[in-house]
Amino acid sequence: MRVPDGEEGQPVYIIDGELNEGYEISQKVHEYRYFLAKKAGAKIFQGNTLEVFNQIHQETPISSITTKSSFRPLYQNLFHNFGKSYKVDILDDYFLSTDNYLHPAKRFFQYWNKIKKNLKY
Repeated sequence: MRVPDGEEGQPVYIIDGELNEGYEISQKVHEYRYFLAKKAGAKIFQGNTLEVFNQIHQETPISSITTKSSFRPLYQNLFHNFGKSYKVDILDDYFLSTDNYLHPAKRFFQYWNKIKKNLKY
């Protein structure tokens, strides 16, 4: 995870159990995402995504949201709901963790093997 070139603003990573319900994600993937979020300088939150964004907006007004696209209907619906209150820019789906996002990884394990040492695995 990293902020794409040319993008400004504060990265935010939200751990939302409702959005991940029914979508099996291993503990290693959760740790990997958390590690990448910290490395990207993201503010990390846990809770309902819309509620978290509304809380952030009350403290610091949000002018726009930039995110990557998703094939999952829950996320597509979420992006649609964001569009009612915020300007939403949806980037093409690519691995935000790649150093060169024009050459995306084909397998998660390529990145896992690269970062697992830092996670003490």
